[in-house]
Amino acid sequence: METLTINVGGMTCDGCASKVVHALEGVDGVAMVQVSLEKGTATVTYDGRSTNVDDLFAAVDDAGFDAGY
Repeated sequence: METLTINVGGMTCDGCASKVVHALEGVDGVAMVQVSLEKGTATVTYDGRSTNVDDLFAAVDDAGFDAGY
């Protein structure tokens, strides 16, 4: 398992944070997601054999937020 912290731009409320969690949990291979609204980050634990960083960033972007390092 690998862990990645993604900077998430555009989260302004708990609903936004929930949307990010839901988007990331929908990616194959994701085991756990923790979002910090205060820090503007999402920490993801995932199986690198099933998904990759590009897929995780795309899920955040597709949910309407800006993903970055």
